[in-house]
Amino acid sequence: MLKTLLETIGIAPDRLRLEWISASEGNKFGKVVDQFVEEIKELGPYPMGGLLNDRV
Repeated sequence: MLKTLLETIGIAPDRLRLEWISASEGNKFGKVVDQFVEEIKELGPYPMGGLLNDRV
């Protein structure tokens, strides 16, 4: 549902990832974060990032 909302407002749904990880799964957490960082790098900068920074 949130991915649909993001797409509606012009944000690539690939920029959101939800994973259920237990506190005892530290290694899994690290792997998921590293993988997601690589995916975001491949997507490149958010095209409207400057507009968001102007609002803060």
